[in-house]
Amino acid sequence: MPAFLLHLWNTPHVVLTLATMMWAAHTIAARISVNEISPMLLMELRWILCLLVLIVFCRKQLISQLPAVKERLGWVFLMGAFGMAGFTVFFILAAQHTTAVNLGITQGSIPAFVMLIGLVVLRTKISLLQICGLALSLAGVVLLVSGGSFSVIKSVQFNVGDLLMLVACLCYAGYTVGLSRRIVMSPVLMLAFFSAAAVVTLTISTAIEYAQGSLVMPGLKGWLIVIYCAIFPSLLAQVLFMRGVELAGSNRAGLYVNLVPVFAALFAVIILGEVMHFYHILSLAFVLGGIYMAERGKKALVQ
Repeated sequence: MPAFLLHLWNTPHVVLTLATMMWAAHTIAARISVNEISPMLLMELRWILCLLVLIVFCRKQLISQLPAVKERLGWVFLMGAFGMAGFTVFFILAAQHTTAVNLGITQGSIPAFVMLIGLVVLRTKISLLQICGLALSLAGVVLLVSGGSFSVIKSVQFNVGDLLMLVACLCYAGYTVGLSRRIVMSPVLMLAFFSAAAVVTLTISTAIEYAQGSLVMPGLKGWLIVIYCAIFPSLLAQVLFMRGVELAGSNRAGLYVNLVPVFAALFAVIILGEVMHFYHILSLAFVLGGIYMAERGKKALVQ
């Protein structure tokens, strides 16, 4: 690998920022995919293509890692089934009901969920400032899914798409925390095994979609969306994010996910012509401000 690329590969800020840009663009692809290809089929084809690419280029290394994977087979399956497949299933279902702006901003809740899961599962220490930051971020998400309306909050009538996106965020937060217990192997190889578990899970989802009579086969536009989703948010972004977790740890890497709503909002306005309302801007400020507080609280805790 050239020295320049090696430097970028070893710089957490670079790999994590690139990953979030690709995920932000994924929100645009998800919205464009509506009526072009059925959601479960899109997600299955995406992971199948990703897996095939990895097998072609890494088959020898994958075979050599099979003994290590067999020892942690339950963990590998959970990471692929709930982290990869779980996130993408709820994400694409959410995309059928809400905007790309909302899809992006809601992903800002992932770092908060990462810290909460870390606290409950791994007993990770958390400071008062971090708690305040998490509360502010989650308030921003509530503001977003309520459309800035107090009456919606009072009557608990949230957009189903935004609620589905919150479930997707919980899946990915669990996946992020799970990466802290990763097998010692290349992120590329680990992604291949996760992808295999995701394909198994999504095959069941696609079969259900077919049985319900809602399967929509892709045309040219649909296939282009599949290829984009397989190469960028599935393959490259996941490898970059796993590398970021390896370099910076799950909590710190999770904070970078808050760049997704920033990039997603910009892409949605520029590419899709979606409108940014005041409550979107306020929600974004709450989410990012809360994560900034949480990061400051983490630094104070370390000191």
